[in-house]
Amino acid sequence: MISSFFSAAKYQSTITVVNAVVTMIAVLLIMVLITVIMQMKSHTKRMSWFLAAVLVVLGGITSDIMGDASSIYDAFNMTNVCYIRARIFYALMAPLFSLYFIETEREDGAKWDGQFWFSFNSLIALALILQIMFDENSFICWLLFLLQYVVIIGMLLFSSKSIKNSIGFVLGSLFPITVAIVGMTEPGFRLEGMGLVLMLIVVLFIYQADMERELLVRDAELSDSKVSLLMDQIHPHFIYNSLQQIALLCDDDKDAVKPALLNFSGYLRRNLESLTDVKMIPFEKEMEHVDMFIELARISQSKYFEVVKEFETTDFCVPAITVQPLVENAIKYGVGMSSEGSRVVIETKIENGYIFISVSDDGHGKKTELKSQKDHKSVGTKNVMTRLKLLCDGELSINPGPEGTVSTIKIPLK
Repeated sequence: MISSFFSAAKYQSTITVVNAVVTMIAVLLIMVLITVIMQMKSHTKRMSWFLAAVLVVLGGITSDIMGDASSIYDAFNMTNVCYIRARIFYALMAPLFSLYFIETEREDGAKWDGQFWFSFNSLIALALILQIMFDENSFICWLLFLLQYVVIIGMLLFSSKSIKNSIGFVLGSLFPITVAIVGMTEPGFRLEGMGLVLMLIVVLFIYQADMERELLVRDAELSDSKVSLLMDQIHPHFIYNSLQQIALLCDDDKDAVKPALLNFSGYLRRNLESLTDVKMIPFEKEMEHVDMFIELARISQSKYFEVVKEFETTDFCVPAITVQPLVENAIKYGVGMSSEGSRVVIETKIENGYIFISVSDDGHGKKTELKSQKDHKSVGTKNVMTRLKLLCDGELSINPGPEGTVSTIKIPLK
């Protein structure tokens, strides 16, 4: 009987040591996770849910440590309170992961709605918390904890992602499931913190892989956009007209030939440089390109027009060749195609955390455009939209009306 007592005591000591060692390893791993997250340059909405899950697990691990410390001083009641608090934290992890995965689907543009799964997991979490309050180490507690991650696997399999793309999430969910099975057989082990940390590490690896894949796709789209943009901007008809008008200046106004040639060469150079512009450029630099085009348009357009600049701010950056195509459309197809319009206004302002750049004209070009002209405008504006979205999460809206057209760029203020 005495030997049996000592064996039981030794076994309990072994469990205590294992719990302490596992908890400390979990602390080190979760600190690494937090460090990696803090070093990320940008956070998506799903990463916000991921960070919330990390903090919840950290709260559980901290409560476990406090419980271990209380047991050293034989503060039995305090120890139980800490362990109960830890398990409540762990119960909240599954609903947060459900929200993370739902946001992952939304970022991928899927129409799948995971609110049912989130609600289902929240109900299980509530039942688990109530059971923990009643008996924190019962078989039912471990069964409900296991059920949470079985539900998550079901959510993953029924989502819009293919099995191949969901396999990483499924493998991550197996860690807390294994912990639950161990808890059913030996309730003394407290391994939830480690299981959930390992799951978070797997999910973070998947997130990084998704970001790298999206970056490759974005770079490919940006490259296609730059080539398309170059072909759109340096179209032979415009080059021919500009050179023809410069040749006529040689007879009519020789002093204007040199400035016209400098504007023309500068305009071509800036378009060629756009192929290597993978970062944002100062707005004032973009306006230099706009000014070059305006001067060329003055000698190639048969109709008089004026350009008014009303800038509330110029201290910001834009993707290269985003304002110039809008000004070109306003001049060529706005006032250029109108019998009455002659005014183009370029404005900037800051409002509600965004920078707005608007290009408006008082023409009625939409009524007289040829199909080829409409197609050209469509290609140009599509390129602008692509570059804005990929480089700064910006937007472009075009609003034609009876008094002309207003094109507005909206860029987050960063």
